[in-house]
Amino acid sequence: MALQNDLVQVAPKILCWYGVPYHLTEAQRFNLLLHDLYLHTASGQEIEAFPKLNGKTTAFVYSFDHYAPALRAHSEELQIAAARKLAQYINTFASHNSIVVTRTLSQKVEQIFHETDVSFLQRDLTSELQFFRFLHSHVPTLFHEHERPMRHYIRVIPKELGEFRVFVKLLGRPGESNLTAKFVNLSLNGIGLKMHESRYRILDLRDAVQVTLRSPKMAIHIACGFVTRIDHTKDEIAISFNVSDKSFIDKPDAVQLQRLVLQTLERGARLELTKPDAISGKVLVV
Repeated sequence: MALQNDLVQVAPKILCWYGVPYHLTEAQRFNLLLHDLYLHTASGQEIEAFPKLNGKTTAFVYSFDHYAPALRAHSEELQIAAARKLAQYINTFASHNSIVVTRTLSQKVEQIFHETDVSFLQRDLTSELQFFRFLHSHVPTLFHEHERPMRHYIRVIPKELGEFRVFVKLLGRPGESNLTAKFVNLSLNGIGLKMHESRYRILDLRDAVQVTLRSPKMAIHIACGFVTRIDHTKDEIAISFNVSDKSFIDKPDAVQLQRLVLQTLERGARLELTKPDAISGKVLVV
């Protein structure tokens, strides 16, 4: 099932990772989005609901060290029992797109995962270099549609949507007053707007505009963007810009937009994973 709800219209590939060993910066997480990958740091409760997000564009990584942290100081028998329980759970829905990663050196633990046909990797991913090597070398093969085009047209609907007032200024037409609009959705390099006034019909595709978004909590200014879609039936337009280029948007404003995208994807994923029917009823806590 794809991630799609009131917060997310179009989602990237989703990597649900239980026990992420490396803390990504916001910039690193957004860069992964530009490469069509949202890494969702799953909480202990959410692991039970992973089947809810299972699908062709979803993959799962489990840290065995995080799953059974206290067992490394205890008997190998307890580690084997925990490994068997985790492997059995994975096999109920997603063995083909899951991998277990651990620093544990027990060959018997590794054997459990091999016997149950669950991918297993012994590697320390706490360093930045090893972590990103793993993302580039192992993660793409977990996705059923790993060769699909990257989704640069991700669209999210921030929960703060209704708080924003939006003003659009036409560049190159100094005599025109600002147009007003409503914030509709946000993508990696663009924004969708619903226009309040019929005067927007003077806009043409590729027109250059400035966009200012104001809410009680923030103000975001896009110095330059281009009209890339006009839908007269819905009174909506789409404006595209390069979030990484300061000639389009200054870095502080770009960071706020990036944060809105990331936070909305996180909220959307947690919304799916916490739905009552998402809970499988299986107890994985060891």
